Amino acid sequence: MNIDFLIEAVVRYQYLAMFGILFVSAMGVPIPEEPLLIASGLSVGWGTSSYALTCLACLAGILSGDLWVYFLGRRGGEWFLRTRLGSVVFSEARQRRIEHLFQKHGMKTVFFGRFIPAVRFGVFFFAGRHRMNLRQFIELNALGAMVYAPLWIWLSMFAGKKFSRSPEAVAHAKEWVGNGHMILVVTVLVIVGAMIWAFGRRPNNGRGQAPS
Repeated sequence: MNIDFLIEAVVRYQYLAMFGILFVSAMGVPIPEEPLLIASGLSVGWGTSSYALTCLACLAGILSGDLWVYFLGRRGGEWFLRTRLGSVVFSEARQRRIEHLFQKHGMKTVFFGRFIPAVRFGVFFFAGRHRMNLRQFIELNALGAMVYAPLWIWLSMFAGKKFSRSPEAVAHAKEWVGNGHMILVVTVLVIVGAMIWAFGRRPNNGRGQAPS
């Protein structure tokens, strides 16, 4: 599904397309989230959508789809892994990689998984399979999504403002956003680094201390 189709869908159906396509993408259908976020941001820059409502529709689609994946893992994880589709989606090597991420980073894997398209679906599925606390899953996933999606939309919005809507302008906008991707990556890394530093300085809440 190319970005031109996504742009047309977003311009025509606006928030319904943003929610619906991202919901399906989050469920594991091979439609990357990033092109839809770019198309949504361009529509804001062209004045056909509101930034606030676009962020709301995109976040709702992403988080609803992620929650579906979590419950797939929680309610039917073992069954799904035994199916032919499950064995294709989760090879033994992929399962070991995801399990290693959870062993190394614990619950933080859900937050970091949001920024890695190749492992996103698997991380959320295994969070459900391991019966991670639902509230913790929602909080960590929502935190990652609220950093990730609005930044993509914001960057693409400026590309939309810079270029009017035409086939040539869309091509330039895609190139501009692609070049600006490094800005987004650096921004996310700075935010994530600051959060890790802040969490590392938090007190232990008494855990591990001898009773008085």
